[in-house]
Amino acid sequence: MKREDAFYHKILLMTGLDDGYDAWLNYYLESEDPLSDIVLELSCCGSDVNKIISTLHNYCAEQPFDVSAVCDRVRMFYHKEYYSKRMSKEEVISSMYRLARNVGDPGDAAFDDHLWGSMYYLDYYHALVKDGVISSENFDLAFFSYLDNGIPVDTNQIWGHSKKKQTFFGKIKSIIHR
Repeated sequence: MKREDAFYHKILLMTGLDDGYDAWLNYYLESEDPLSDIVLELSCCGSDVNKIISTLHNYCAEQPFDVSAVCDRVRMFYHKEYYSKRMSKEEVISSMYRLARNVGDPGDAAFDDHLWGSMYYLDYYHALVKDGVISSENFDLAFFSYLDNGIPVDTNQIWGHSKKKQTFFGKIKSIIHR
């Protein structure tokens, strides 16, 4: 059993989502002979989600694994849910935020902002769109760039700022025009 799969199912279950956990576990129950310790432990958890999450958490903590692969797989899960119309854009945004919060908080050692930051901050930016602070077009461009292609959210793009670095004379010009 790959730890990436275990972490993927753990964080989805923590968020109240399921992407075939039972089928995933049944595959290992049927294909392993003898059963590995983790498969045996998970089979003893039954339908107790808290025990399953705890068991998966302990298993994932034993060795390092590719967290970026899990993040991309989670993004693709939301991509599938959105385009199959099982989740609305608002539901995807809210759920991604809850999932990222389950991974950690920005500033925590366990929270890799490069990986989970887009999922975390899209909820904040979506609230700013609702309040009319930022443009919905800029937000949608950032949201769909992330959801469809995994391109991290660009703050400058959302706020509508140019990425060009302002020159010294450009700064003076902007001060004079105030």
